[in-house]
Amino acid sequence: MTMKKGFTLLEILVSIGVLALMSTLLTQVFITSTRSNTKTEIAKDVKQNGDFATEVMARLIRNSLAITTSCSTTGTTTSSISFTNPDGGATTLGCALDGTVTRIASTSATGTAYLTASNLTLGGTSCSGASLTFVCTAPVGQPTTVGITFTLSQKGTPVEQSAKASASFQTTVAIRNNAD
Repeated sequence: MTMKKGFTLLEILVSIGVLALMSTLLTQVFITSTRSNTKTEIAKDVKQNGDFATEVMARLIRNSLAITTSCSTTGTTTSSISFTNPDGGATTLGCALDGTVTRIASTSATGTAYLTASNLTLGGTSCSGASLTFVCTAPVGQPTTVGITFTLSQKGTPVEQSAKASASFQTTVAIRNNAD
């Protein structure tokens, strides 16, 4: 009596079915992990750019000699702000259109420096629709303060809408070297 060694057709089909199910599950885990990682990276990029722009604007305003944009005791809201630097030069902070992206820019006699990356936008296709505001307050007998508020978003729409990142930033700065 000879015994045949091997697998039956049914055993092979069951094995293939189990392998296909495991492959599908592993693929779904990989795709979910990749999407989550992409969303985290995009959100981190938006946060880092916003924090950088906020810190640079706050430092420039804090160290300025005077705000040359009109300020009132109750607060003046504007989309850009101008001030005198410690070296006597003038700088303007505001929105700048860079192609199809609205970015935060610092403009002075030496040129324009963008404070946000080109893959992020303040929103809108022009600076009039951008979300950058400065609130300048000059209370009598107190230092001039400037409130800065803006929302930064990822440029364009990614394939997955759930991966789009946006963050709002807000700070208030008092001028140290107030010449008023």
